[in-house]
Order: sequence, then structure tokens, then C-alpha cells
Amino acid sequence: MLMRYWGRKPIELIDELLTEVTDSTVIDPFGGAGSIVLSALRHGNRAIYLDINPYAWLVAFVNIVSIDAEEFKRKSEEVLNNLVIIRKRTLKSDFLYYSNGKPFWKKRSVDRVSQFFTTDNFRKLYSILKSIDNVNASPEVKIALYGAFCSSLFKASKMKRENAGSWGVPSYWIPESHKEIDAIEAFKSEVKRFFSYFKSHKGYKIGEEVKMQIGSSLSFNYNKNHILFTDPPFFDEVQYMELSFFYWVWLRESKFRNVARYFLGKNITFRISYEMIVNPNKGINYDKYLEMLDKFLLRTKRIKRKYLLFHYDKKDFMRRVISLTRERWKEVKIENFEIENQRNIGPRGGKKYVLIYS
Repeated sequence: MLMRYWGRKPIELIDELLTEVTDSTVIDPFGGAGSIVLSALRHGNRAIYLDINPYAWLVAFVNIVSIDAEEFKRKSEEVLNNLVIIRKRTLKSDFLYYSNGKPFWKKRSVDRVSQFFTTDNFRKLYSILKSIDNVNASPEVKIALYGAFCSSLFKASKMKRENAGSWGVPSYWIPESHKEIDAIEAFKSEVKRFFSYFKSHKGYKIGEEVKMQIGSSLSFNYNKNHILFTDPPFFDEVQYMELSFFYWVWLRESKFRNVARYFLGKNITFRISYEMIVNPNKGINYDKYLEMLDKFLLRTKRIKRKYLLFHYDKKDFMRRVISLTRERWKEVKIENFEIENQRNIGPRGGKKYVLIYS
């Protein structure tokens, strides 16, 4: 995958399960970085990607969609050649607090996103973002440029530890020993990596082979003849939209939403309160989560072929999920898996999965 996300989908297991699915339309309404959709496409299916998180949509877009590598390279050079340093120091409304006054569940060291950057790197990043806004490129390449910019943010931030490449701890924190990279050099490095990926991966045609949508899994109109294959989030270790806020407060200062509208046909918003995930500071406990899951199960019960893949670390809660799924979907089968080489995220990085299918 070109852009990493915080999810930990067992791609080998997904590929194995999807070998049985061919010449169909697979929908993943908790799409994340697009691993399931990409696997479905590689097995000769059409696919529908859906996620409530606009940043996740951006990540999945560059991972999945066909993007002209040479145009991307040319336009990246234009972005860098037309930089005008903007004297700015903070982003609008970037505080790590909810509207109810409670802090983000994963807030640690600072109060706002702007504090993660030195003045020099902040101004360079803001200048790159505005240069991307001004470049004349195809919509696909424009989205890819915003993706390369987002991939530069962590490297250019105070969260960057020496000899560590990615956001390894799913929290907002500044390590005692940090070594951020110059923002322009970070962007150049990501451009080079993106170009290499686009050149070696053919990608898929948006609208023809894959549909890329932003929206809630609880309100989507599902086609009963499609195949549902998804990996819903539920535990509180990884707060996807909370962590994505780090990128969103930058993107919303750009023309990203205008370009996304070209593909989506509608305006997009970052509705962090709508996310279906356990988060005490948002008022979503395990019981509330099950209420939301129940709505999803009812909405999808007419689909003829359905797969729910859950990672879990609480056996009692997983039993409740299985019981609720049986109640709504009636006849289901259960299989348990343990992925020994699965990448851990956080102190409760379990390796157990359950597949519920009907």
C-alpha cells in the first residue's frame, strides 16, 4: 500500500477468502485504506469503497485508483518550482477537543495540531499546500498531490522520532527525542515514492471498475445482489477519525474538497461525531456501539452474501457481537483465526480475528 493507515487488516486472510469471489460487485462500507476493495479488484471483481472519513477516502484513492505517473512527476515539479513562502503559524480550529469540551481520547502532549510543527516547517508546509492548490492538473493527479502532502506531515512534525518512518503510536504525542525532517525535503521524498508506486501499479478506473464514496455505513442504500465484505472498527485502541484530524485540518485549508467534489458529486464534511467506534469522550461506550452496529446489521440483512471480519481483544464483547449478528442475519457461520505475524498497534495489540458470514 502506498499510504498507510492505522488499521491492521490481515491481507493474506482477506485474499484467501476473496479467491472464492469472482465477477461480482464487492462493497466495503468501512473501507479504511482500501485493502479489501483492492483485493476484490485483483480477483476480477468490481468494487464499491465507502467510508465516513474523508482522509481515509484520500488514502484509499491513491492506493487504488489509476494515476498517470508522468503527469504526477511533472506537476510535483511545478509545485516545488512555484513555492512562495507564506508567513503563517496556526491552522483554524485545530484544537484536540470535542464540542462538549472533552479532549480527544488520544490527546497526549499538546492542545492543537499547529503545535506539532516548528515555525519554519509550518510555513513551508503551508506554502506547499497552496502551491498544490494553484497547479493545473487532472483531478486524479491533484488528489495524489494532496496525498503526497499528507504523507509529508508526520515526517515534518515533532512526532517524528529518529530512524522511525511512520506514526507508530496511535496517540497525539511528542516523544522526548524527536527529529523532524525539513518539510520541503519530506515532500520531495514522498513525491519520489509516489511516482515509483504509480509507475509500477496500474491502478483501477474510477467509475468503471471501482466506485469511491464518502458516507455513513448506517445510511447507505445497499444492493441485495452485491457482496458485503468488511472489517468494522469497534475497539478504542485506534481512533481513526481522531487521528485523521491531524491531516484534515490541513486539507480543509486547501482546495481538496473542491477536487473531491468532482468525483463525489457532493460536498464533503468531517463528521467525527458520526463515527461508529467506542470512544468514552464522545459518549460512545460498548452498549452505544452495539446500538449502532444493530442499525448496520438491519440495513444489510437483505444482502445475500455477507462477510464481517472482526479483530478483537475482549472475548465477552465479541460474544455479544456474534449473538447480535445471529439475531439480525439469522443463519450465520463463525470461524476464528489468529494471525501470528500481525503488526501490533498499541499495548493491546491482539492477533485474534473472527469471521462471521452468511
